[in-house]
Amino acid sequence: MGSIWSIVSVLFGITGVLALTYFASRWYAGRMGPTMLGKHIKVVDRLLVGKTASILIVELAGVQYLVGVTEQGISILKELDEPVDTEEDNRGSAFNLRRINFRDILRSYGKRKGGDL
Repeated sequence: MGSIWSIVSVLFGITGVLALTYFASRWYAGRMGPTMLGKHIKVVDRLLVGKTASILIVELAGVQYLVGVTEQGISILKELDEPVDTEEDNRGSAFNLRRINFRDILRSYGKRKGGDL
């Protein structure tokens, strides 16, 4: 009977540690989130085109630019004439983490692999 109580107490202890870690990380992310974002520069969208290359739409002072990023450098490809709407749902964007739904990610992964989740 004593071993059951020790197992239960260990499970409660682990659950408590996990809960404290969860709430501490949410608190830390809430405090550090705004300081990690740019004040004047915003990445609107990103498309990976290779292992280390990507194309970004970057907004600076209300003007949007198409930017190419590689290991060797960064170059402005074009200044966009019409800005891309930033209010639409960007579930696939890595920069809009609050709108990403884990279930949608799993479904899209299953569709690419030929399965259905």
